[in-house]
Amino acid sequence: MEQHTVLIISEKKTDHLILSASLERARPQRFHLASSESMERPLEALLDPMVDAVIMAHGPQTEYLLRLASKNDAAAPLILLLDDADQATVTQLQELGAQDYLIRGQLQDALVHRILDYSIQLRQAREKIRQLSNRDTLTGALNRVGFRAHLERAMGRSERYGFKTALLYINIDQFANINDHYGEADGDVMIKSISRRLINKLRNTDSIARLGGDEFAVVLEDVSSPADVELIADKMLKSISAPMILSDQQVAVEASIGAAMYPEDGEEFSELVELARSAMQQAKSMEGGRFVRYSDRLTFDIAGNSSLAAELRTAVRKNQFELHYQPRIDLATGQLVGLEALLRWNNPQRGLVAPGEFISACEDMGLMKTIGYQVIQHACSAQVWLKEQKLPNVDVAVNISFSQIQDDRFVAIVKDIVSRSGANPARLEFELTESTILKGPGGIKARMDELRELGISFSLDDFGTGFSQLSHLTELPISALKIDACFVRDLPHNKHQEAICTMIIEMGRRLGMLVVAEGAETHEQIEFLRDHHCQQVQGFYYSPAIPLQNLPRFVQEQREKRRNQLLS
Repeated sequence: MEQHTVLIISEKKTDHLILSASLERARPQRFHLASSESMERPLEALLDPMVDAVIMAHGPQTEYLLRLASKNDAAAPLILLLDDADQATVTQLQELGAQDYLIRGQLQDALVHRILDYSIQLRQAREKIRQLSNRDTLTGALNRVGFRAHLERAMGRSERYGFKTALLYINIDQFANINDHYGEADGDVMIKSISRRLINKLRNTDSIARLGGDEFAVVLEDVSSPADVELIADKMLKSISAPMILSDQQVAVEASIGAAMYPEDGEEFSELVELARSAMQQAKSMEGGRFVRYSDRLTFDIAGNSSLAAELRTAVRKNQFELHYQPRIDLATGQLVGLEALLRWNNPQRGLVAPGEFISACEDMGLMKTIGYQVIQHACSAQVWLKEQKLPNVDVAVNISFSQIQDDRFVAIVKDIVSRSGANPARLEFELTESTILKGPGGIKARMDELRELGISFSLDDFGTGFSQLSHLTELPISALKIDACFVRDLPHNKHQEAICTMIIEMGRRLGMLVVAEGAETHEQIEFLRDHHCQQVQGFYYSPAIPLQNLPRFVQEQREKRRNQLLS
């Protein structure tokens, strides 16, 4: 049985005696005790990596210690020992980071053991989620969250130690053609192969991240000169362009790489990323795989019309964005119960462009607020159309960005859109991510409350990949949790993903929330989710995102499938 170290912090010897005796009676024996009667070095004790949980007596220093633990990201859960359960005090201490509490005089063995077991298991689950949330599930490279953290740390080290850091922004040329010709499965094979090739060209201090479908970023620490960066980039271009086998055919692609240097090109994270992307766009405008280092003399053409920025501004002005809708299916009945509206860019030259290729650029350029209101308008019109097609009981979900919901006019504009379109707000759902909520929980809650009164519901998207406090689940008007696709991908063969999915489903059930699993692609995944009482699911098993006009046919096909299953 795994042993867990529990630190007891109290100036009362009776607390130590009672708790020690209780934990020693645990069967099976799983707790190793550590005690601290004084707090001469409180931070050292709270940050000790060998400590799995802390039971701390409430006293004059409690709030200070909780703030200290939160500021320094103490991993061990803090359980307070109180004289009584005054609700106001308990709520305040939990907001400051306390995980749970015990009451003197009510220290029954079963209760103490259960609270410790639960707190330690929750800590382990959060740590696993943290690790998963920093990684791209397809390649194992860093994702956007992990990339930002690593680049910011590298920039900090550069500043402290006086060396240069380079950022390479890499785009695979014509990757959309690979997906169209060979299919997404072979496209994934190519992306994984390219990721491995890039990793093989890195030093131990470097890192690689996958930023989108066909975009990577590489952070090169402690580079002596731009010539060294160019040498590394050239090796990467040659490695990427080496042929590979897809569906028994030899295939070769090229890439475009842009670079920016810290601190000489840019001193802020967003600035450095944008400059490296600009250099990559310049490289992309040339024939063949090219490397370009950013300089303030870079131009795309005389008018600047070939730049991604110019194209996106034109797209917003001419309303070139459209929505496709991914069906959400009730696992108990097999019926269509909801749709997630997913953005697509209908580019006049390139055709339909997936969001991975332009969303981040839109966010950096401040366009998402305008695009977001267009999306809400389209979604409301779609809901009215569905009602005309005799599909009135289908929810339409829209992803809401932080730039949108922080807009002072957000609530008023949404009300106006709903009123003018004639949409039923009770069938409209806004999806927020944990990271969005964390940026401003107070202001976001006020806007959510106003819209909830209108009838609009809210779901927590990508649940499990962020770090929001669990208290948000009870404080905010959230009615649904969406399990991120990264926790569904390897079900039912991955024990960690199985544990996380089961935990989220049970948590949703206990909180009276709907649970929706994203990214389901196989019959095994569907059966696992159904057996564990997940209510709804979306993913390629049922359908990719499709144009609105294709939905009635999809519904009819689903009805025929269910009818055939009943007759067979």
